[in-house]
Amino acid sequence: MKTKKGGKAVTIILVIIVCIFALFPFIWMISTSFKTNSEIYTAAPTFVPKHPTMDGYTSMFTTETATFNFKQWAANSIFVAFLTTIFSMIIAVLGGYGISRYRFKGRGALSYIVLTTQVLPGSLLMIPLYIIMSNLGLLNTKIGLMLAYVTFTVPFCTWMMKGFFDSIPISLEEAARVDGAGTFRCFFTVTLPLTVPGLVSTGLFAFINGWNEYLFASSFMQSYDNWTLPVGIASFKGQYATDWGTLMAGSVLITIPVVILFLCLQKHLVGGMTAGAVKQ
Repeated sequence: MKTKKGGKAVTIILVIIVCIFALFPFIWMISTSFKTNSEIYTAAPTFVPKHPTMDGYTSMFTTETATFNFKQWAANSIFVAFLTTIFSMIIAVLGGYGISRYRFKGRGALSYIVLTTQVLPGSLLMIPLYIIMSNLGLLNTKIGLMLAYVTFTVPFCTWMMKGFFDSIPISLEEAARVDGAGTFRCFFTVTLPLTVPGLVSTGLFAFINGWNEYLFASSFMQSYDNWTLPVGIASFKGQYATDWGTLMAGSVLITIPVVILFLCLQKHLVGGMTAGAVKQ
């Protein structure tokens, strides 16, 4: 009995340590966003701001110049992230269902090719994608940036959705067909509603990828008006000086939508993480 209690206590302590390690950067970011510049650059750092200020947040929403427009960057990020999510999910759902349910020549090879694409780093395809976007006239456009994101989100989302479809017994569709339902009706009324946790977790992955991505956005978007939030916030860090208060305030604001989505969808998200893990 004592051994079990001791093991439980050690587990709790380890969990607390891991949580502190994971949450400390986020808490420090919030704390810094409320500090004055003099307090940020002081030799003895303080965890709790001595003289809290909202200047960083105020400048985010009130300052609009040729090179600084937080609201425009936020609108660009929302537009690109939502389009990335929609297009990725449409392709991934149909592709995952086809690979899961239909038997055709090269099915196994196709599945592994889809998975292998995730091994390729984004920087490796930067130049080819840049050339393609330039030839198609899609550089410095939000549609072009969205298409670049889709090329990386679709393979992983397709593989995830395949796992979720594999976990749903095919006998349910067979029973619906016996009752006279066609292929599309079976898919939309029987199979798809059962994959809601998978749709949520996969869609959230696609949204976060489009919301947080920096490499392609900084390379493809050449004008300030088309910048997304990660690129805009990164511009606060200069060569000789950095406005850490404003930078941390922007970092907090860009994190809030993702946190809200996790809190609102956590029920489906937890189910989605495990639903496709085991094939029934």
